[in-house]
Amino acid sequence: MTGAPWPDLSRLVAPQGEPWPAARGAELSGPGAELSGPAGPESSRGEPSRPAASARSEASALADVDVLISTVPKGAADELAGRVRWRAGTVVFDAIYDPWPTPLAAAAEAAGCRIVSGLDLLLAQAIGQFEQFTGVPAPRSAMAAALASARAGN
Repeated sequence: MTGAPWPDLSRLVAPQGEPWPAARGAELSGPGAELSGPAGPESSRGEPSRPAASARSEASALADVDVLISTVPKGAADELAGRVRWRAGTVVFDAIYDPWPTPLAAAAEAAGCRIVSGLDLLLAQAIGQFEQFTGVPAPRSAMAAALASARAGN
């Protein structure tokens, strides 16, 4: 499910090379799987962000986003997986890494979305920490192989 090579999460860039700030995005967060609009008091278009609403009633709103970030607990977004009409090319970041894939990530991937998993985040954090603590470049491929091996149960 998670792509190889591991993505560079230091800067998400749109396919045309433009940064994502103007992208339409949504975040699933909190114990009640709430959907919220762009971070901060205004969207990138200067419009007020809409208040958080129940994600269960917002599945249709997710079909129009460029980036979806899900940080909900395991199982909280499962109900949405089959209800969202995903748009191919949407970037879906699902912070959960166990169990993987989540129903949300599996449905999005089947629709042609680009998936970034919690394992991708874990690896990016490990690489950054290694380099910060040691002052030398991290052995990225060895670290990715170790994570893949651990995930496979080896």
